[in-house]
Amino acid sequence: MNMDQEMAKAIKLAQAGKLKPAIAILDGLVKAAPSAIPVRYNLALFLLMAGRHADAVAHLDRILAAQPGHAPSLFSKAKGLLALDRAAEALPLLERLAAGNDPESLLALGNALRSLSRMGEAAQAFRRLTKVAPGFAGGHINLGILLVSTADNEAAMAALDEAVRLHPGVAELQAMRGQVLLRLGRHGDAITALTTALTISPALAPAKGHLLRAYRETADWANEERLFAEIRAAILRGEVKGQLPLSTQDALFYPFTGEEMRRIAGLEAAFRVPGQPRPVLRPQPKPSPPLVVGYLSPDYREHATMHLAGDIFARHDRARVRPVAYSVGPDDGSGWRERMARDCEAFVDLSSLGDRAAAERIAADGVHILVDMSVFTRYARPGIAALRPAPIQAVWLGLAASSSAPWLDYAIVDPVLVPPAHRGHFSEKLILLPDTYQANLAWTPPAGPPPDRPALGLPEDRLVLCSFNGHRKLDRASFSLWLEILAELPDAVLWQLAPPQAARTRLEEAARQAGIDPARLIWAPSLPRPEHLARLPAADLFVDALVCGAHTTAADSLRMGVPLVTAAGSRLGSRVAASLLHALGLPELAVEDATALKTLAVGLGRDRARLAALRARLLELLPTSPAFDPTGFARHLEAGYEAAWACHAVGRKPEDIRLFK
Repeated sequence: MNMDQEMAKAIKLAQAGKLKPAIAILDGLVKAAPSAIPVRYNLALFLLMAGRHADAVAHLDRILAAQPGHAPSLFSKAKGLLALDRAAEALPLLERLAAGNDPESLLALGNALRSLSRMGEAAQAFRRLTKVAPGFAGGHINLGILLVSTADNEAAMAALDEAVRLHPGVAELQAMRGQVLLRLGRHGDAITALTTALTISPALAPAKGHLLRAYRETADWANEERLFAEIRAAILRGEVKGQLPLSTQDALFYPFTGEEMRRIAGLEAAFRVPGQPRPVLRPQPKPSPPLVVGYLSPDYREHATMHLAGDIFARHDRARVRPVAYSVGPDDGSGWRERMARDCEAFVDLSSLGDRAAAERIAADGVHILVDMSVFTRYARPGIAALRPAPIQAVWLGLAASSSAPWLDYAIVDPVLVPPAHRGHFSEKLILLPDTYQANLAWTPPAGPPPDRPALGLPEDRLVLCSFNGHRKLDRASFSLWLEILAELPDAVLWQLAPPQAARTRLEEAARQAGIDPARLIWAPSLPRPEHLARLPAADLFVDALVCGAHTTAADSLRMGVPLVTAAGSRLGSRVAASLLHALGLPELAVEDATALKTLAVGLGRDRARLAALRARLLELLPTSPAFDPTGFARHLEAGYEAAWACHAVGRKPEDIRLFK
């Protein structure tokens, strides 16, 4: 046998993509000549290419036992360990190789540190790489991705400005720069950067998603609708595999169908957690009751999730559920973390751990049910739940859509939120709560006197309609509807959160074109939550948006005694306010479409006595409403958890659970 000829033959086969016969040839050569390092090294490389990482590492260990300083084997072993999700073992190898500022080793070192959630050190590695090899765009791209992911906008902006100066023709860098500019509220600059990225690479899906958001935030509906149609068609044609055109959370603001939302979530699940990660080993959970329920969230801070669910944890019946808070987000100093530490059995900060270490901690804690309260939202860590640290895993509250994540068994919803006709919008089995899926802080009577309208810039004696949805929910259909309502109610004004100036200019012009005096649009500044709640009773009626309706803002309006009217749309994101109204005992305020919503709002606006009676009825219902009863809500959650666990305990697969007759 001519070893050189056989090895050349194997290399040729591998280059042609025929890895199986190439591996077979080299495997035979290694058995014939175990000490032939070049042959064994090529075999290891081909095994890595074939995804047989553990087999490759075993061969590389044989080489390193004979030649401990064999740099190619050290690097390849590190790559194999990273592929096996063993970054902690790869780290010392890469640190050794990167000591000499080898660009490939620095890149791999940064990625290893990032996978271990050692973000500061990862940024240092990538910065070293950009200094050592400024002409290597990959270093700048990885540094940008890291800084963008940590939301360090100022640092990301500085790094991306330099990267774009050095590599103006790299679309990914232009796109990331546009994304950061958008976060900083520099909408015109963001549109320029994102347009440049798409000029360089027209198929760059993420740039299209961020540009779509920039158009929405500036109320540039003509460009938004054109780009939305383009993105939607590409998704339907399956042209965005391997890319994320827009996040599931961003998609909520556009008129995708429920089935399309499920498809987008599936794209995000595959993008955020590629492949099928090896589950962590779980000890046998202790017999229940009580069930240990882990709540995984990045939002134990001043955030809408706490403004909704913050009272639930303390209300759990400890004989049935022991809640454990698992945090993967930042500490904003607001006190929510301290409160959760008091209200839960334990508060565990996982933010400094990599996904596997975090999942191993959850598994070691004996969690029966893990509830992911965000999945794909800001600071979320879907890779933790993807490692299956708990026997049962569910999604609840933070993502107003299906996750389409194969590692999440249940979605916690309610029958108004997901009626039978919408069952196909979800990949998960459903736990249907009897009232509403949206937990809310306990109701307390408003403190202090009614707000002074003139001090808020409102007319004293006119009808005040409001919609405190964020301006990202301000689509053409919703604003056009509100203008039609204003046209029917000439004494009414519309009170909204102030959008960016470019959007305000366009909205006022749209009002003018519709024959509405722009002075009837009253812009409210953003305020801290207590001050915002205090001003809400100055409004007479909250009119909801159509595509993505009010969620936390709906609860805020109702708890402050301001009636709300909504159109229960064709997917979860447009049905949350309807769910709340049904739970509150005012289902008649949730109608089926925009036409009915206009009729209802105009009718209430023209009949002040009817509107006053409605407000009085709302105030009567609030003290005893299940919509603002965290204790009752906790009992429903516990019943859902127990039913899911009972199903699991007898070996049945997850199935829909209905907690009502």
